[in-house]
Amino acid sequence: MANKSLTIIAAISVIGLLFLVYLAATFDSPDSTSTVELEQPIPRAPQPVQRAPAPVPAPAQEVEVPDQQVAETPEPAPEPMPELPSLNDSDSFVLPRLAALETGESLMRVLASEDLIRKFVVFTDNIAGGNLPQLEYPVQRMTEEMVVSSLDNKLYVMEPASYARFDEIIDTIVAVDVEQGLSLFLMMGPLFQTAFAELGYGDRSFDAVLLEAIDSVLNARTVEGPLQLVKPSVMYLYAEQEIEDMSSVEKQLIRIGPDNTRKLKAKLTEYRARLMVTR
Repeated sequence: MANKSLTIIAAISVIGLLFLVYLAATFDSPDSTSTVELEQPIPRAPQPVQRAPAPVPAPAQEVEVPDQQVAETPEPAPEPMPELPSLNDSDSFVLPRLAALETGESLMRVLASEDLIRKFVVFTDNIAGGNLPQLEYPVQRMTEEMVVSSLDNKLYVMEPASYARFDEIIDTIVAVDVEQGLSLFLMMGPLFQTAFAELGYGDRSFDAVLLEAIDSVLNARTVEGPLQLVKPSVMYLYAEQEIEDMSSVEKQLIRIGPDNTRKLKAKLTEYRARLMVTR
């Protein structure tokens, strides 16, 4: 997951200027004076004034200025990864973290409440092969019936109202922030891999299968209605054999409707791009 970019902020210290101070000596006159009369000295020939040689200025000494010091703030240590539970105890670890997401309340209404990681892995493995699992779904099953209207006693048509059954699930899935969702996925990667190994795949990477599943949805053909149905037994079938022969994934996308399909594919495209970066 998640792939955190850490910013290093360098604090640069400022070098102060060095000043040379020159001092001048001052002699004050005394407070009182007294006059002493001295004997007049014998005049002497004037003597040339000996002037002291001008002082030779000392060579200027170079002042070493210390190199500019760059103080770097230490890079913050990454947060330690939490200790993962066993796969059998993973629900108590996963569900509270999903509930803590911005869309957590909606997620809790549509997700399965038991054995979520195993169900997600089985679901993903089936989707990668273009199929849908019969039992293991990571989301709640639909309770509403497909909305159809009868054309005659043998032929039916699927009504657009049927698509609305999937609106809450699709809207909830696409509302999850990609970075938050991917961070959780990366954190719990070993649990997904363990569940995948239980299916008998050995050392094969679950990440690769997840990408295959995403591609299976992104590459699926879509058909817009109206769609005619037949009902030879308890289940509806598509009247057109070409549609009935599509993969389970493609037919499921038909059932959720064109608008939901577009939203789902757009979100999966984002996830795919981020997963490719983390590989």
